[in-house]
Amino acid sequence: MYKKILLITLFFTLFSGCARHNKVNEIFQTQKAISITQDYKDILSLVVKYKTKLDKRNPQHYNKDFKSAIYTQIEDIQKFITLRDTNNNRLVNFKQYLDLAFNKRGIKYRNDYLILGLYYMIYDAYSLDEVHKFTALNYDNDKLTKLYKNLYILRWKIRTAKDINGNYLFLTWQNNWQIEYLNKKINDLNEIKNFNSILSKKESLLSHSNFSFEIILSMMINRVESTLRDIGTEPSDIAIDTITSLVFLI
Repeated sequence: MYKKILLITLFFTLFSGCARHNKVNEIFQTQKAISITQDYKDILSLVVKYKTKLDKRNPQHYNKDFKSAIYTQIEDIQKFITLRDTNNNRLVNFKQYLDLAFNKRGIKYRNDYLILGLYYMIYDAYSLDEVHKFTALNYDNDKLTKLYKNLYILRWKIRTAKDINGNYLFLTWQNNWQIEYLNKKINDLNEIKNFNSILSKKESLLSHSNFSFEIILSMMINRVESTLRDIGTEPSDIAIDTITSLVFLI
């Protein structure tokens, strides 16, 4: 009799313990999912901020007719804008957008391809078309790891990529006097002292480069790192050959 009571008590104790453990684990995973939601919302806010700065620095390279729609799409986490390539074919994935953004030949509205490619890359990695994710386990480790690596590649390419004539595709880190120099193509370097940014004393030839663009992308990388840790993955060091790669991972 006493043995039966002891066995029944032991059974319920174990069952209750497992149930409590599962409940705690579920709450833990749900809290991580909430943290991941905040991660991608922060990243999307940074994309909006990046677009604003990029268009201001490169005012000839975005379509003003699409400006409001692109902002709305990102802020509402939607996906309704589809651009076309140089052969008038619809683009179907973020890599096609980014490849066009970094095409060395003349691409009209290069900024739009870059921003939409970046946004669709984030949208895909976080599976934002799936409305509800109750735990961190609902996120795709492979996609998020590729996003992490692609952001490193993107940051490098924005800083270094040039067209077939040797001009930077995107003006970001350059100071205003450097931009004036690139635009005027002067032969006598002494003329630099007459540039507007130098004459106004807002800059000097020794002024530090503008790192604000890289800082925004670095903040995006940090948020993805946080997400990867929440899903149980430790972000790996990115090799220099990956960073300088010409190929985005898809």
